[in-house]
This record gives sequence, structure tokens and C-alpha cells, in this order.
Amino acid sequence: MTRRLQGNSYGLAYGILWSTGFPVTYLLLEAWDPYTLAAARIGVAGLLLALAAYLVGQRYLWRTWPWRRAVLIGGIGVGISTVMLTLGVKYSNPVNAAVLSTTLPLVSAVMGIALKEEKIIPRLAMGIGIAVLGGVLIVLSAAEQEFGWRGGEAFVMVSVVTWTWFSRASTAKLSTIPPYPRAVITMLSGALVLIPVTALLNFVGVSEIAWSIEGWNLFWILWLCPIAAGVSLVFWLRSAEYLGVTVAAIHINLVPFYVIVIAFFSGGGLSSYQIIGACLVVAGAVITQVRLGGTPGQVGSTGRP
Repeated sequence: MTRRLQGNSYGLAYGILWSTGFPVTYLLLEAWDPYTLAAARIGVAGLLLALAAYLVGQRYLWRTWPWRRAVLIGGIGVGISTVMLTLGVKYSNPVNAAVLSTTLPLVSAVMGIALKEEKIIPRLAMGIGIAVLGGVLIVLSAAEQEFGWRGGEAFVMVSVVTWTWFSRASTAKLSTIPPYPRAVITMLSGALVLIPVTALLNFVGVSEIAWSIEGWNLFWILWLCPIAAGVSLVFWLRSAEYLGVTVAAIHINLVPFYVIVIAFFSGGGLSSYQIIGACLVVAGAVITQVRLGGTPGQVGSTGRP
């Protein structure tokens, strides 16, 4: 299997697992406050992934890793993006939050150009455009099924920008750390930032700590932390390493479709426009990576061909 095919497989797996976190987060926010939930999401995920690696006897040459840089990037990138996304879901709804996540390829492209790390060639621009068109089609078809914009979407956009920065910084500056332990380190670093912030906000009366593992809440938290947050981050880092952040992010344009499919199996609707939109996203991802002659093309300075 080629690196390109592996990268797309990881991107697909990431999108599916990560998309489940939107409705699950929405359900948990009925009993959890957003700050505690965000800290638990990445903290428990990091601990469980570390425990799994220890139990299977996985060992790494960790002494030469850039620990300070990893803690800084994880604390800022994963910590801020996670709490912003959680606030966005709380004050909007899962579909709106998933829809705004589709702006990540564009944000990554703009950030890459601004930092002079990436050049947008016509093929990449065409692929992103088609993928965005597919995302828009999914959005418009979902508008009839959801509740409109509520104001919490601003938090989601801050999360998208922060996550894009984290992804690019992680790929460029933490490449000596394999994706699995990189996910563990950055998630735990993010949790170490959010825990004192949560305690401080509770102390000054801005937010009251609330949590529950009764009934279905236990099942949802055990899915959200190790799977929707933990395993999905490992897949994302691997996909970004193979394809580059901008191209790997195109897979995120399918996240609203996955959320809608989840809603469909929960009694919602699924239209032909949503299916067409999903196909356009896939077509956009293919166009960014395959030249007209059929040979693989350059995927961007942050990825490897």
C-alpha cells in the first residue's frame, strides 16, 4: 500500500471517528459543563492511549524527543481547540459545528501561504473548490433539518484556526515523535492547560463544575475519550504526515455528512443532495492528489509525496 493510499485511509478513518464526537459531545453537555468535559476528553484519552501502549509492550526512544516544544504545541493547540469546539457545540448544535469544520482546508491553505510554507497550484485550488462545493451542498440540504445559526459558531471557528495551527506545527516541528506518542503527549499537555483553567473559572464563579457518569453518560464518555478523541487524533496525525495538512483536511469536508448519517439512523432524514455533496468532497480529495496523467502529484510542503 502506497503512502498516499495509507494517508487517505487514515484521513477517512479519522473523519468517521471524529464525526461521532459531535453528537456525543452534545449529549454529554446535558450533564457536563463544557470546560470539565473538554479537559476530560483529552486528558482521559491521553491516559488511556498511554496505558494501551504500555500494556502491549510498545517502547519508544523518547529521550531525544523535543519535549518542551511538544508540550507547548499540545497545550496551546489541543487545549484551546478542544475547549472552543466544546463551547461551539454547546451554544450551537452538532451539525452547525461539523459544517464549520469543513473550512479547515481553506484555513490551512491560507495559513500555509501566509507562512510561505505552501503554494496553491491550480490542481490543489480546483480540488479544494470542488470539496468546498460539496460541503456547501451538504450544508444547504441540512439547513432544513437543523435549527439555524445560534452564535456559538464563533467558538467553532476559533477551534478550527487553532487546530489548523496545531496540525501544521505538529507535522513540521514534531516529526521526530511518532504519531501515536505525539497524540498522547499533546493531548495530556492540553489537559494540563485546561484543568487549572477549569478550576479557576469555577473559583471565580464563571462556570460551575458539573459531570456525571450515570446511565448512558458512562458509555458516551468511554466512547468520546479513547475513540472519538484519542484514536482519531492518531489517525489524523498520520494522515497529515503522509498527505500534508491542507490535503488531509479535505476529508473533514465529509464530517457533516457523517453526522447527518448518524442522525439518519437515529430517525432523521438523508437526501440525494447530501449524497451528491459527499461524492463531490471525495472527488475534490482525489483531484488534489492525482494529476491528469494519472501520476501522483505534490501534496504540499507539509506533507510527503
